[in-house]
Amino acid sequence: MDKYIIKGTKKLLSLARTKIRLAEESETIECRPKPLPLVKLLSGKEINTVADAKQYREDLLRGIDFSNSRDVASTVLQSMDIIEGVKYKFEPEEFLANIDEKEMRSIEREAREKSLPVNLLLMTKTAPEGLNIFIGYKRPEGTTFLSAVPTTLSHFLNFAFNSDYLSQNLKLKNIRSFLGHRTLILNAIHFSLGEFGAELRDET
Repeated sequence: MDKYIIKGTKKLLSLARTKIRLAEESETIECRPKPLPLVKLLSGKEINTVADAKQYREDLLRGIDFSNSRDVASTVLQSMDIIEGVKYKFEPEEFLANIDEKEMRSIEREAREKSLPVNLLLMTKTAPEGLNIFIGYKRPEGTTFLSAVPTTLSHFLNFAFNSDYLSQNLKLKNIRSFLGHRTLILNAIHFSLGEFGAELRDET
């Protein structure tokens, strides 16, 4: 396992701990949505409250097998889900998901009708042709802005795993991930998308 992927995964788990602490300080009780959908999908666990999330994050940290790429990828996606599920009270709007299920469904419909992939742009400077969902600060022209932060991808991934056009048996399809600016967390997320079936590309 690449050491930078390991570091990125650990950083996500650490970020989840921080967001849980901030949620506790802002007196957040319940996760939103509940139960956390990716956690339930990938592990079968029902995480409904911040207290549940706190305990489950500890379980993930203790149980992760860094020699198992699928286990690492699953931990990354579940950590993203935990972060997004507890932060809704205290995060600025730009750090929350700016696309709702209705808009995701519209993107999926267009992709299906035109037989196109959905491109996930992780802090890229440019955008390829096609249907593009952008995560980052400077949105390229012709893209749909999801959020400034990459953990919000958990919302789209939950949608994708429940779409027969974008996945089959927990394996993503018709999805491409483009990695632009490199950070430990972005590297780990990009890697994890690939482990779950997305086509991986570096921005050139």
